Amino acid sequence: MKKFLLKIAQYGFIALLLFNAIAWCNLYFLRNSSFYKPQFLYHEVKETNFDYIVIGSSIGLTGLNTIQMDSLIGTKGINLCIDDTGISSNYLMLQHFYNQKKQAKYCVLAMNHWDLATKKPELSTNDYRFLPFVSEDFVYDYYSKLESGYFKPLAFSKYLPMIGVAYYNSEIFYPSLVAKMKPNKRNRFDEKGNYSYPVNAGLKEIPFKTTTLKWNNPYVDKIKELCDAHNTKLIIYQAPIYKTKVVNSNTAFTFVNHSDLLNNKNDFYNAIHVNKFGRKKVSAEFAVVLQNLLKTNP
Repeated sequence: MKKFLLKIAQYGFIALLLFNAIAWCNLYFLRNSSFYKPQFLYHEVKETNFDYIVIGSSIGLTGLNTIQMDSLIGTKGINLCIDDTGISSNYLMLQHFYNQKKQAKYCVLAMNHWDLATKKPELSTNDYRFLPFVSEDFVYDYYSKLESGYFKPLAFSKYLPMIGVAYYNSEIFYPSLVAKMKPNKRNRFDEKGNYSYPVNAGLKEIPFKTTTLKWNNPYVDKIKELCDAHNTKLIIYQAPIYKTKVVNSNTAFTFVNHSDLLNNKNDFYNAIHVNKFGRKKVSAEFAVVLQNLLKTNP
C-alpha cells in the first residue's frame, strides 16, 4: 500500500510539473504576441514617447480613432482600451504602459458614468488578458486584491500557471496556440489599437434623459496619482450616449463632455457605443480639443 501511494504521489508530481510546463508555454506564447492589447503593447509597440494614450473600455476602443486624430493634428497616440473592462482595469493598463518604460504627455480616460459611480470595483470580465504578466508584482497585486473568495485562479497563477490557464482555457489556451502560429495577429483592433462597430439599424427611440456623475470609484484618483508621478496630464472623457446628457460638477479634473454631442441614431451602434460614422465625427471633435490642450499646456 505504501509503495502504491508513493507511486501515485510520484506520478502526480510529474503530472503537476508537466501541466505547469504546458501552461507556462501557453502564457509565453501569448506574452510574445500581439493577440490581446496588453501583449500588443509589450510585443509590437516599439515607440516609447506619445503625445497621448487612450485607456478605457469598449466606449473608448470604438469611440476615439487615434489614426484619424493623428492625421488631423499631427500627433502620435495609441488606443489601449480593452472591451468589457472597468476603471480599475484601466489603472492596470496604465501601470503596464509605464512598466514598459513608455511615456505620454496626456492620458485620456474614456469612462462609463455607471462605473464611475462604483464604490467597490470588482474584477472585470477581460482582466484575464493580463495573465501572461502575472509574474509582475503590480499585476499579481491587482489580481490578489480584486479577485473575490478564497479561490483566486489569476493570482494563484503566479506560482501555478496551470490554474489560470485551465480556468480561462478558451480565452488563454486556444488563443495561445494562435499566437504561436501567428504572433502578429491582433484580436479585433488595428495597428494603433482601434476598433469600430458596424452600422446597426435596430436602435430604438428612447426618451431624452439627464444623469449627474457620481465620483465614487477610487481608481480614478489612483490613475490621477499615477499620471502625476510620470508627468502625464489626465483627461477624463465622457463619450456620446444616445439621448442622454451627462452633468458634471467636479472641477478637480480636466473633463471633456461629449455625452450629447451626437443626436442622430444613425451614428450609434447601440445606446452607449457609436458606430463607424459616429466615431469619425467624435474623433474629429476630440482632436480639436486635444490640439488646443497641447498648445496651451504641452
